[in-house]
Amino acid sequence: MLRLIFLPKILAHKTALFLYGTVVQHKKMSLTKKIIFGILIFFGLFIAWVYFGLNAEEREESKFYGIKIPENMNFERPTPFLTNHKIDSLKSIDVNEEKIVVVGDGYSGYTFYMWHKPIEKGEVYIKAFELTQNVQLSEEKLNERTKNQVSDLSNDFKMYEGNSVIYEGTFSNFYPVRFELWFKSESSGNETKLTETNYVIDGWDR
Repeated sequence: MLRLIFLPKILAHKTALFLYGTVVQHKKMSLTKKIIFGILIFFGLFIAWVYFGLNAEEREESKFYGIKIPENMNFERPTPFLTNHKIDSLKSIDVNEEKIVVVGDGYSGYTFYMWHKPIEKGEVYIKAFELTQNVQLSEEKLNERTKNQVSDLSNDFKMYEGNSVIYEGTFSNFYPVRFELWFKSESSGNETKLTETNYVIDGWDR
């Protein structure tokens, strides 16, 4: 993936001086010149947006490069793919506590299998955090895409699932993540963390 990483700061400075000069001279210009300078102003603002916007994105993404995976903790990579037979087997396993299983990769996204005993109406969903910096990942989209309504109550554990990409990071650049299963009560609105599990994952390269 080609990235625009750097534009010289002097370009941004000269662009700002140019824009200031055009404003001062604006009233003395003919209509044609005003149109031309309007186009140039737009182009200058676009260059400034590219410089500051993309560099800010690059700085944000760099937080997920070269992260050292803690040696004193156990991690596994998600299984990239499950056949229909393996999915059926997963649905039939005997579970007696809250559980999360993550399948997929940074390119195609991740499928989250969640087990919860539905004794109260509400919703279950996933939250994710980069483990060494405790940075929450893809907060709104991950929450929304993994959200499941809990309406049919039971004393048996039930499997729920959701799918989402993780936007932070890039392909094959693995970093440690803590996935958490949360429940939000329909009656009280309170959130409760049910369980958590650790994986090493890579992100979706935009």
